[in-house]
Amino acid sequence: MTARARHSVFAILLALSVAVVGATPATAGEAAPDVQTQAPTAVTTASAVLHGLVNPRTRKTTYWFEVGTTLAYGTTTAAASAGKGDKPVTVTAGIGGLGPATTYHLRLVASNDRGITNGDDVTFATPANTTAQDPGAPLPTPAAPSPLPGTELGPAPAAAPVLEASMVIAPANGSVLVRVPGATHAAVLSSDASIPVGSIVDTRAGSVKLRAALPGGATQTGTFHGGLFEVRQPTGGHGMTELVLRGAQPTCPTGGARAAAVTRKRPPRSLWGHDRHGRFRTRASNSVITVRGTTWYVADRCDGTLTRVTSGSVSVRDLHRHRTVVVRAGHSYLARRTG
Repeated sequence: MTARARHSVFAILLALSVAVVGATPATAGEAAPDVQTQAPTAVTTASAVLHGLVNPRTRKTTYWFEVGTTLAYGTTTAAASAGKGDKPVTVTAGIGGLGPATTYHLRLVASNDRGITNGDDVTFATPANTTAQDPGAPLPTPAAPSPLPGTELGPAPAAAPVLEASMVIAPANGSVLVRVPGATHAAVLSSDASIPVGSIVDTRAGSVKLRAALPGGATQTGTFHGGLFEVRQPTGGHGMTELVLRGAQPTCPTGGARAAAVTRKRPPRSLWGHDRHGRFRTRASNSVITVRGTTWYVADRCDGTLTRVTSGSVSVRDLHRHRTVVVRAGHSYLARRTG
């Protein structure tokens, strides 16, 4: 090779190396996740359930929420996986340690190997301090977030339960459905999941284990089956977890109490439960049943609300007769309906 040829080859290689070094890299946000911060639900004086939507855009993505009294935020929830799909997925997290009568800033953040995306800032305010709630008083229904068109809200990846904000449920057997606040359809519960208070759990074809937070960082667990119920944890209730019977009332012909012996077109609303000295109670149409470490059954029938105990004991508050009755194993109590 002549000196002139060698010089030409060197010039070409030099030009190629300059082109490579000076090339503009792919934009970091080219496939970064899409994020939407949504309004929180179940906001109490000290906690809230946070919601949002994340589109991973086919990249393995994690997300977290940032909360604070200023746009500097300061408090971050634990990072969790949003998967690596190409459609928006619902993400949820509970947060505690909030102060009463305080305005907070909130944003959802998601990250993958192509970049980090910050969601829009959303503000919310906690209520002022309230006193513990009377067991016979109605509970407020948590506000619901608004999902994007074409998306559905569902259970979030499991995280530790947050007092008065979220719980963890796990399928025990059969088929269990869950509808979180704001969703128009129920989702199948396939593994452990976090759900906000106000969620509807359908165990009519299966059973579920529910873990709820108690003050001081402790938790309680109960197993439930055979019914449709809403989970609640009243503010100031010291961890008392309520299971409110849902679904249509039984079809009852005219005749009041005599209807109990008549074949119905629609069966009673009912629920079986078992716990070990946790703070659980079942709210039905005519009574509120507080358990004491037991196995019990409750049903809204045409003649009233029946409570039957197979082990342990329960305290039944008759909402119409304004009396409390302790029902022990092998016994039952009927809180008769009025009207």
